[in-house]
Amino acid sequence: MDKPQVNAPLPDSAPASVAENIDKIIKVEEGALERRSRAEALVDAIGGFAGSVPFVALHVLGGIAWVAANSGLLPQALTFDPFPFPLLALIAAYEAVLIAAFVLMKQNRISLIVARRDHLDLQVNMRTERQATQIIQMLNRLSTHVGFTHDHDESGKELGLPVAIEHLVDELHRRLPDTPAA
Repeated sequence: MDKPQVNAPLPDSAPASVAENIDKIIKVEEGALERRSRAEALVDAIGGFAGSVPFVALHVLGGIAWVAANSGLLPQALTFDPFPFPLLALIAAYEAVLIAAFVLMKQNRISLIVARRDHLDLQVNMRTERQATQIIQMLNRLSTHVGFTHDHDESGKELGLPVAIEHLVDELHRRLPDTPAA
């Protein structure tokens, strides 16, 4: 029998089952993007651009140009907002309110997506736990049937017992504080 190599090179690509799962996840993500309304797509685009380096660079350059033009540093420029630049301040404040709204709308949509993924994760985890418990119970019955005796410690015995999610939720609510740690 061949021994597995300890320092074997990693494969160049993921196993077929992993690649298949990635393809499924991509399809789910693409489907979610396709189901967005035009307004949601616009909000996502604006919120995404507002959090980018080009957005910051554009604003820094625009601010420098505005101040330079209205300070008389550019003699050919028309001065329309003299120091202390009240029009620039008004535009910046208005833009900040709009950008904050777009970013919050995008965050709300992302929060909804994350909540749905969390629910999906919970469903998959509950199904996996149920299957693992059933496998352990099956192995215990099989070993008893073939006459194999084994000693379980308390934690080993617990593994074969079904878990009720309601009990876990109650225990978490009882033991975890409602407010985050400071």
